[in-house]
Amino acid sequence: METRLVIIIALLVLVCSFCPGTKQEISTPVIGMDHIPIVVKNLDSAAYLYKTLGFSLKKGKPHLNGIVNQHVKFPNGTELELITAHDAKDSLTTEYLSHLREGEGPLYFGLFASDMATVAGQLNAAHNTYERKQGLIGFPPEHGCHSLFFGSRNFSPTDKPEHFAHKNTAFALIKVWLAPDEAMEYRNLLQALGINMKQQQVDFSSSQTVAQVARLKEGEIILLSRSFQVVPGHVVVGATVQVKNIQTTKAVLNQSGFETPDIIKGKGGSQSLFLPAHITHGLWLEFVQVQ
Repeated sequence: METRLVIIIALLVLVCSFCPGTKQEISTPVIGMDHIPIVVKNLDSAAYLYKTLGFSLKKGKPHLNGIVNQHVKFPNGTELELITAHDAKDSLTTEYLSHLREGEGPLYFGLFASDMATVAGQLNAAHNTYERKQGLIGFPPEHGCHSLFFGSRNFSPTDKPEHFAHKNTAFALIKVWLAPDEAMEYRNLLQALGINMKQQQVDFSSSQTVAQVARLKEGEIILLSRSFQVVPGHVVVGATVQVKNIQTTKAVLNQSGFETPDIIKGKGGSQSLFLPAHITHGLWLEFVQVQ
């Protein structure tokens, strides 16, 4: 009798798993963060500022369209990129200059995909229009998720140990904070890629707020309300870098003359501090030590 009952329950579970409306788990090739380009007006002054924050920088190579950049690189291939353009020579530099007229800060954010072909297939299945350029997958300007792109992380043979030796002990980019006008478009796109979001309370600077959070294998995507936009219409409002020692981070900032906020104690023993966007060229920058 018990054996028959076990068989019946197993059959019911199997049948229900294929019933219409039953939610199926979708595997995702999206692992974590790739990089965040921060568009600045003066690259030299921005680079100097990030050095005073305790970062080591690597100068970028010349671009045919006149773009110049410097990189804050981490050993796992993630990075923050300081970038600017002086002339509108193509669609990208035109967009950068238009962005700068409104204010400095991130224009795009990149997610790391371990299998770009799978990402393309999932986007096709969800009827999303996308573009493939220089190994990246992005979205046209009319797309609601234009600020998002997918990359394969940048490991360069010219990277040296000193490029990763950050005085503030930072070693990875692990989180992006978004405040889109229409959060539903990002939720739908991420869901099509097998990334589900859950509503929860998060610490943002000195306050707590409710947000939609997607947890990836190596990071998080956080959707805030549009009221958190640093510049009206600009989607990317913050980034989080993981550090080895938050007390060392705070000491480095204090030695550079920054008035650092109190350290926030989070769930699971994490500790973090936020620098406001007006200091860091247009984005809230969080340093976090995870236990």
